[in-house]
Amino acid sequence: MRILSPVRSFSAVLVLISSMFAAGVSQASAASQPACTISDHCYAVGFIGSKQQPLWMNGVGSDLTVGCLHVDNRDAEFANWEQWLLTNLNNPKLDTWVEAGMTAGTLYSSPGREKGFLWYWADQRPGVPYREFYIKSAHELTSENVTFRWVPNSPNWEIRQNGGLVGISEGNGAFGGQAGNGLEVTVPSARVFANSSKFQYQDTGNQWHPAQAELVNDRPDLFLMYTNGQNITGATRKPCIDKTEKMSAESNVTPPTSADLLGVAKRLAAANGESSPADIRYVKTDRNALKYIDGTQPKANDPVYLIQMTGNFVGYAAKIPRGSNAPRGNVLTVTVDAKSGQMLGWSILVEPHDLATFGVVSALQ
Repeated sequence: MRILSPVRSFSAVLVLISSMFAAGVSQASAASQPACTISDHCYAVGFIGSKQQPLWMNGVGSDLTVGCLHVDNRDAEFANWEQWLLTNLNNPKLDTWVEAGMTAGTLYSSPGREKGFLWYWADQRPGVPYREFYIKSAHELTSENVTFRWVPNSPNWEIRQNGGLVGISEGNGAFGGQAGNGLEVTVPSARVFANSSKFQYQDTGNQWHPAQAELVNDRPDLFLMYTNGQNITGATRKPCIDKTEKMSAESNVTPPTSADLLGVAKRLAAANGESSPADIRYVKTDRNALKYIDGTQPKANDPVYLIQMTGNFVGYAAKIPRGSNAPRGNVLTVTVDAKSGQMLGWSILVEPHDLATFGVVSALQ
């Protein structure tokens, strides 16, 4: 089966997988089903390789398309269609990875516009629990390629979208051995209809091969999944009756105040398990100055605020691959656009950055 037109293929595959489940596809027992909450995410994915039997690869890529990606409350829930790659599978003690895809919904409110339908990338690296950065607005029924490529003779991975470099996951290990595509939701009422096509991997000899994906579905009572190996289609059983809300294109945005920045910090901390963050400070800098700590590859060197705070953080707001643990750390950072207040990304760290290296440091409390 070839998947070409997003509209036609989505409809055809949805009918197919609906008939498969109506015919009696087995469901997981209620006791083994995750609850689809902020601390117990639900997944339906197609994957290649495993932690027990890695499929060693130097790269992985696919074309991602979303027809619908919806949650009712964007301040408390999210739904993703994403690709990920597990790294360092030669060391079972590590839980490291890189991922990218589309997300709808966030787990915080800020004065900015980040609660729309966005492309993002994220990673978890040795010693760095979590980083998440937003690339650009997303659009329904528009296919874009996501590729992760190992940088030879290094521990780094490039994140590319339609061939353009959008991020570098530094120090993340060379041993990629499991990759997948699929959905991740934090609420049972999420509505998703999406597809990954041309799923392929690059072996350690740098030859590309079509993927032969296997499926795993945490909640077959909620999700429908289909694959023929290279194409993966997923949908929630609840129909997508409304369109994904995009980021607004406001032309009259105003720079965030210090009170706005403090609100961003406290709401993001609360979303990640810390109701009373301490030592909240910020510095005004620019995106290029932050490249070496956040791995982003911005198209413009816009002014930003880097906010940092301490506490006991658990990454409930993090987007993580199936089977990975929620990231934990004592430091939380957030990057905010200095002109619009839009949140550009955030991180959970073990050690704080020296903010003074970027400029004059100010306290937010």
